[in-house]
Amino acid sequence: MVYIRITLLVITCLILGHAQQGGMLPRWQVEELSASIVKNISSAEKIIMQLQPKEWLENGAPDVYVEQHQTLLDELEKLKLSAESLHRDPERLTYAIDTLLWLERTDVLLASLTAGVRRYYNGSIAKVLESIRNRNSGNITQTKLYFRQLAMHLENRLEVAHKEAQRCRNQLVQ
Repeated sequence: MVYIRITLLVITCLILGHAQQGGMLPRWQVEELSASIVKNISSAEKIIMQLQPKEWLENGAPDVYVEQHQTLLDELEKLKLSAESLHRDPERLTYAIDTLLWLERTDVLLASLTAGVRRYYNGSIAKVLESIRNRNSGNITQTKLYFRQLAMHLENRLEVAHKEAQRCRNQLVQ
C-alpha cells in the first residue's frame, strides 16, 4: 500500500513538472536565441559603424539619417546588453520584454537606414543590411513566442501560489 502511494506521488509530480515545462522553450534554445541576436547585432554594427551618413547630405539625403545612424548604434548596444542578460537569466520576464522591445525598435531604425543606404550610398550594402534584417525577423518571431510562453508560465506559477496561499489561509481560519 505504501509503495502504491509513493508510486502515485512520483507519477503525479512527474506529470505536473512536465505540464509546467511543456509549453516553454528549453533554456538551451533561449541561450541559442540570445546568442544569435548578439551575433546578428555584431554583424550589423560592423557595417553600420562604417557608414558616413553626413556624406550622403551632398547627394540630397535628409539630415535625419545622421541622427538615425547614431541612434541605431546606441540602441543596438542596448539590445546587445539586453540579449546578454536574457542569455544569463532566461526566466526573467523583464529581460525578455526588453529584448523584444529593443529588437523591434532597432528593426524599424535599420529598415529606415537601409532605405537611405540604398538611395544615397550603395545598393549592395543595402542588400547586406536587408539580409541582417531578415535574420533579425526570425529572432523577433522567436522572442515573441518565448515572451508569450514565459508570461504564461509565470502566470501559472502565480496562480498556483495564489491557490496555495488561499488554501493555507482557509486552514488557518478553521
